[in-house]
Amino acid sequence: MAIDMLFFLITAVAHWHARKGHAQQAEAAHRAAEHLRGAYRVAAEQPLAVLHQRGRNLARPLLERQADAVRAAMPGLAEQVLAEPGWPSLAATLADAEAVGHISTDLLARVAGRRELGTAESVSDVLVWRVRRMADLPADSYPEYVAAASLQRDSAVPGTADALGAGTTNGPVRRR
Repeated sequence: MAIDMLFFLITAVAHWHARKGHAQQAEAAHRAAEHLRGAYRVAAEQPLAVLHQRGRNLARPLLERQADAVRAAMPGLAEQVLAEPGWPSLAATLADAEAVGHISTDLLARVAGRRELGTAESVSDVLVWRVRRMADLPADSYPEYVAAASLQRDSAVPGTADALGAGTTNGPVRRR
């Protein structure tokens, strides 16, 4: 995502100026990063709230499978991620990725290995956006998109779409 790359570049600029002794430029870069974080919080609030609610409504076996995927892919960070408030959003995102054919463990290992996670305020939130980007999922987590992809891929496996929430009253209408 563009905001992710922009934040990374601003942080790199701030570190470069700090090493060179350019205090004024380093401070300006730090202020720009803070403004960018604020803009991100505003822009991400609604999509993350939708994902969070969807994650809280996942079937228990699916939620446990996603937790196992986190433990397998990122053993050093797994318990931190699972304890964060953003964990339900990540679980919903992993379910979305599985619905379109990805393997959660493999996908998590790839996104976690791309860049460091130690400076993230919320590792689970960072992973949500990285997974959505790498899996080519829409940022807004449109339930219709996920349900349609799930139905196409798993039409022979009954119950999969229902476990992902496609069978809710707000989900798409199934046609025969």
